[in-house]
Amino acid sequence: FFFFADLLFTLLPRRRSPPRSAPPRLGVGRLRVSRISMREALETLVLNPASALTAAVAYGLMLRSGATFGSLLNPWALSLPLWVAGYLAVRMALLGFVDGFVWALAPRLPALPSRVGPKPVFQHKINATDVAYLIVNSTVEYVFALQISHLLWFAPLVVRAPTSLSLLNGPLAFWMLLVVDDMLYAPLHRAMHLQAVYRWVHKHHHRNTFPARGYIDAANEHPVEQIAALCLHWVAVHVVAHTAGGGGAGGVAPLR
Repeated sequence: FFFFADLLFTLLPRRRSPPRSAPPRLGVGRLRVSRISMREALETLVLNPASALTAAVAYGLMLRSGATFGSLLNPWALSLPLWVAGYLAVRMALLGFVDGFVWALAPRLPALPSRVGPKPVFQHKINATDVAYLIVNSTVEYVFALQISHLLWFAPLVVRAPTSLSLLNGPLAFWMLLVVDDMLYAPLHRAMHLQAVYRWVHKHHHRNTFPARGYIDAANEHPVEQIAALCLHWVAVHVVAHTAGGGGAGGVAPLR
């Protein structure tokens, strides 16, 4: 509901009309649902070697660790109502803060030189494939949030006592998280542009030539790309936890 409310709010007209030759108004426009876009969503999500490889790797890791599909989706063992309530709360947070920030600030900022001129700026219209990707990615994000919070709360490699907070495993560790994650993402993004990978995964992301719709455009990527990027966050936490505190005894930040 809140995901589609996010789409609905982007359709609301702004109070003032943009000047001539300015970028188009923020919004997704009319949702285009056709047999072609629905078939594209099915083919790119299911009949896709990248999706099959990702599923195979995930299944192999689950077998190796002895995890179940239920523990993967719900590491906190929440009841179904609580799990759904958490999902809706995350969606509301993104709607209120991320998209709200874009809606409030973007109209007040000057347009980039490439976004003005006699030629109108093209904005990709949301179709069934985009909606399918956004629904899958919003679920993947929520599951990852559950997993990373569970890790930070229970893993022995993370320091949680306030008395153990130091400059190294506090502010510097947080800065290292950003550096390590970006260091890992740079080669991943480069690999996404390889011909053998681009057509199956990264091509969809480049359809958004005018990303001005907040979360709608930010999360509109192939789920395989979303999973790969989130895995780098997971790796970055482990790298920092094993280095910032020394020998795995340190942590990212105290939680309690």
